[in-house]
Formats: sequence, structure tokens, C-alpha cells
Amino acid sequence: MLKKFRQQIDLLDKKILKLLSERATIAKDVAEYKKKSNNTNIFRPDRESQIIKNLRSLNSGPLSAEHIHNIYREIISSCLSLETNLTVSYLGPEGTYSEIATNKFFGKSVTKNSRLNIFDVFNDVKNMTSDFGVVPVENSNQGSIKSTLDFLIRYKTNICGEQNIPIKHCLMSKSKSLKNIKKIYAHNQTLAQCDEWISKNLSNAQCLSSDSNAQAALVVKGEKNSACIANEKCAKLYKLNVLVRNIHDIKNNTTRFLILGNTEVDSSDNDKTSFVMSLDNKAGSLSKALEILAKHRISMTKIESIPTREENWEYLFLIDISGHIKTKKVSNALQKISDNSKYFQLLGSYPKSID
Repeated sequence: MLKKFRQQIDLLDKKILKLLSERATIAKDVAEYKKKSNNTNIFRPDRESQIIKNLRSLNSGPLSAEHIHNIYREIISSCLSLETNLTVSYLGPEGTYSEIATNKFFGKSVTKNSRLNIFDVFNDVKNMTSDFGVVPVENSNQGSIKSTLDFLIRYKTNICGEQNIPIKHCLMSKSKSLKNIKKIYAHNQTLAQCDEWISKNLSNAQCLSSDSNAQAALVVKGEKNSACIANEKCAKLYKLNVLVRNIHDIKNNTTRFLILGNTEVDSSDNDKTSFVMSLDNKAGSLSKALEILAKHRISMTKIESIPTREENWEYLFLIDISGHIKTKKVSNALQKISDNSKYFQLLGSYPKSID
């Protein structure tokens, strides 16, 4: 009986392989067609989002929607690699949540460029050293990452997508015992996310900030009596011992990552639009701007004030809304808001994260 099952699986694998080859051939034909028609927009986040959402909805099991997502993410990524050599910069080094977000959004068939800080990722995209960049922008527990918001406004980089990643922090070290830990390295937001656990279990340890958790793992790899907080992949990469898993204080912990690029993204029919505005310092100026969204029946998903850096106590408002700039109601609403603003900057319209 087992032999029969294996024969059935072998036969199915041959059929799957044949279909994959056919898909890859068509992908190459698409690339040739785009090349002849001078269409340089090879990577289409909107189209890929539609494909994956459709497949997830068609799936009847026994594979989960997440499994289908992961399988087709790699199929699409592999086919895309036949069309172009896509390059993506991310906040590194290897093993960061930014790399996990990069793999989740682009698949593993792109060329990844690890960068040691967020500034370098923005710089790569601005100078077109990389086609895209991936940076963390906010955490569900600790809020926004200010440096990302600052560079987003200063560099006028377009947001092409977003990816939400569940965060599962582990304490790891060369040591095998908590008793030996004198220092804890991690990104400052990670330290804040694990503050209660650290206070209860390692209250005498010195907490030191790193540019990323994977960078912290690199440091700890060469130190005795030190630990870092990172995802479990870092323990394998840097040969560290996982002392405690899931030490974040709030268990439903998620970080949102932005996909940066220099291209506009078409509508996927389930989109988000981000923009920045500044208003006159008058009573009711903000409420009037928000009333425009309400009148157009547009849902606001985020609003945050950011110092302008030009005048004390002057602020920009960063706003996320549901919908795409190419739809009539969003376009009309943002035009009215722009007309009534001291400053207005569209950051991008892009597909919402598929979680």
C-alpha cells in the first residue's frame, strides 16, 4: 500500500513540475513582451497580491492558507527571477525580522543586500543601488519607529507595499545559564517590548541598544556572560543557545514593514494610501481635513504627528487611509486636503499586507 501511495505522489510531482515549467515559460514570454513594448515595470506588487489572495480564497485544504501563500510566494519569486534580477536592501545583518519580511514579500529568489542601518536602506533606494528596500515602520505594542518616518519624509521615497510579521523574541547567549548573564543587547524597541520580563528575571543585567537584533547576536557571539534578544533563526545562524523563548511582554506582537521603491503601484482592490500634511495652526484645521475623508466615506487607519524639524512645536501629520489614489473618491478627497494644506506629500498607494 505504501508503495502505491509513493507512486501516486511521484506521478503528481511530475505533473506539478511540468506545470511549473509551463508557468515559467509564460513568465519569460511576458518579460519579452514588456521589453519590446518598453514596459520596465517588471515587478507588480498589486498583481502578485491579487494572485495570492485569489489562491488563498480558492484553497479548500488540507494545506492551510498560509502554506498556499508560502508555496506560491516562492513560485512567483522564482518565475520573476527569469524576467529580471531584482535587488532588495533590508536592515541587516542576516537574521533580522527585516530579512524575514523581505523573504515573505519577495520570496527567496531576489538578490538581497544587507545594510547595517535604516539610513543606508533609504539611500540605496534613492540612488537606485537597489530596486526596493525593506524597513520596519511600527510595532503593535511600541508604536512607530521615528527614524523610518523621518527618512520617509525627507527622502520622498515611494511606499510600494507593506508586510506584517509576527514577533517572537528569544533570549540567546553563548552561555547556557541565565545566572551568568551580565549584559543584554537588542534594538531599543525590542528591549522595551521585553521590559517586564527583563525586570523580573534579569533585573541586574545592563541593557545595551543595537541597530538591529541580528547585530546584537553578532556581538554576543564573541562575548561571554552576554545575551541578546532576537528571533530563533539568529540562534542557528550565530551558533547561540536559546535560553528562553517568547519573552515579549505582550504575546500578540506584530511589526509592520514598508516596501520602498521608485515606482508607482496600481490598485489591487484592497489597498492603503499614505500621505503627510501640515496645516495652519488654527482651531479646527485638523478636524476640517478629516471631515473631507468622512464626506468621501474613506476610512482612516492611522494618524500620527511628527515634528517638522524646522520650527519648534510645528508638526506634520502622517495619515494612512483605505483605498488607492487612482480611485476617484480617494483622488478627489486628497486633492481637497492638499488644496487646504500648507504642505502635502503623497507617500504612496499600495496593497495591504496579506497576513
